[in-house]
Amino acid sequence: MRSPLLIGPIRRLLTDRGRSQNIRHMALTTAMGVVDGLAMLALLPTAMTMAVGGTSWGFDLTTWLFILAGLALISAVLRYRSAIVGYDVALDLITSLHHRLGDRLAALPLGWFRSERTGGLSQLVTDGFMSIGQTLAHMMATILSNAATMLVIVIGAWFWDPTLGLALTAFIPVVLLVNGLAQWLKAKSTANVVPKTREVSHRIVEFSACQPALRAAGRSSEFAPLRQATEAEDKARLRDLWMSLVPIALAGGVVQMVLVVMISATASLAINDTLGPLQTIAIIGLTLRYSQVLNALMDTLIGMDMARAPLDQAMEILDAEVLSEPSAEAELPSPGEIEFDNVSFGYDAESPVIHDLSFSVPPRTMVALVGPSGSGKTTVARLISRFWDVDSGVVRVGGVDVRDQTTEQLMRQISMVFQDVYLFDDTLMENIRVGREGASDDEVKQAAALTGVTSIAERLPDGWNARVGEGGRSLSGGERQRVSVARALLKKAPIVLLDEATSALDAENEANIVASVDKLRDEATVLVIAHKLDTVREADNIIVLSDDGHIAEHGTHTELYAANGPYRRFWNRREAASGWSITTQS
Repeated sequence: MRSPLLIGPIRRLLTDRGRSQNIRHMALTTAMGVVDGLAMLALLPTAMTMAVGGTSWGFDLTTWLFILAGLALISAVLRYRSAIVGYDVALDLITSLHHRLGDRLAALPLGWFRSERTGGLSQLVTDGFMSIGQTLAHMMATILSNAATMLVIVIGAWFWDPTLGLALTAFIPVVLLVNGLAQWLKAKSTANVVPKTREVSHRIVEFSACQPALRAAGRSSEFAPLRQATEAEDKARLRDLWMSLVPIALAGGVVQMVLVVMISATASLAINDTLGPLQTIAIIGLTLRYSQVLNALMDTLIGMDMARAPLDQAMEILDAEVLSEPSAEAELPSPGEIEFDNVSFGYDAESPVIHDLSFSVPPRTMVALVGPSGSGKTTVARLISRFWDVDSGVVRVGGVDVRDQTTEQLMRQISMVFQDVYLFDDTLMENIRVGREGASDDEVKQAAALTGVTSIAERLPDGWNARVGEGGRSLSGGERQRVSVARALLKKAPIVLLDEATSALDAENEANIVASVDKLRDEATVLVIAHKLDTVREADNIIVLSDDGHIAEHGTHTELYAANGPYRRFWNRREAASGWSITTQS
């Protein structure tokens, strides 16, 4: 059975200071529970001295009242201090989670970020983290204090009357059994609900991103995958609701059973004159308070599971395998060189993308990758950047296996422009400066001029200081891609990877980028992936990939065109497509 208090994972996530504070928090809440239990026990002799006078357990009424007042004061102080320390521990945990999760996400391979995972990340770092913090600040304190109170009452009952102590003790295994059942049911329910919730999050993001296509099709309010995902989540949550009612009903039944058994037994003993009136009233009062503590304890134990799912999700991310890397940077014998040596790779074992791929790109040359969709062109670029590790073979950058280089060293050598461009909600100039931190304004503007971004700055009301919005939403797709290319130029890395860099540009801006790429060839190794074959015809080497991830042929544009192979067919289809027109009948 997993710990109902989630102590193991919480302790692992806390900082050293947080662990120390958590021990203090647990000690304070336990002490508070002990004091509350002693106060409840003290009510019995106090009531007896009030009823019959004299002394009870060696103390008179005044002394017992002072004892109760003192216990109440101590409990209030402990409760206040426990709350303060509890909030401190919760904030430490949430802060630690944010930092550790951010560090882990930055180290995870890109292959980890599948849509079903990224869809639930935002929910985890908002609602999930808050749920974990609230559980630590409130529920754990309630459980510890109530458990301590219940234990003190049971021990006191043994001293008061062994029969009463035995009866109260007998219900503790029942509490543990009900809690175990609740955890088992919640685990089954969570395993069913969490994937459905993540799928809904993913589909909502997809629905938002697909609005242009959906509206063009007249289906802006209808998206079957989202509807199906929400319906599946509704069914899972309804089942979760019914399953959660079972332990709640059982917990309530246990509490009622305690009351019925204890009051019935006490009444029977009183009728038979085994217990006096004052003892009867005292035992019934103690039983009522015991049942309240028991009810609160069971409800909180069941409620603790609300934090288990986000905590398990956070632990899954923190335990995810990262790409190994050396502790020190490697010597690079051939800066700017790219080499694939019998590389095979697939995003999953059943669907390999490239097979035994071998080619070499000398420094300061331009190589173009051409091939049908799904042939592995983008995969090649991402393997160079080590977004994934190869299944077999070796990818070398600068003459050294990418697995033998630190991430920082590898990224310093590469500038990347991929199809999916993301801009930060910052100024136009700062979005370009992302390419090289510390670059001067003049250097930024020089890179911008080469890619046609200067005209964007001239169009915007605030010029270079205009904010582009989240994801660059205030710019067009082509403008965002120009900014991305400007970043790559500003970085001045020895290797530049351009994946469909001109796919969203008009003819004028495409010409700007082709010209800037031509300048780059004098300073860097350039690997270009493009469907527009006229953008790669000047490459020193063109590698044509087949649809099954092999190299079909390679050579210069002139050589491949003369060979009348796959490249020639690609080129002919491109020429035919560019020459089509729409005619109308008069």
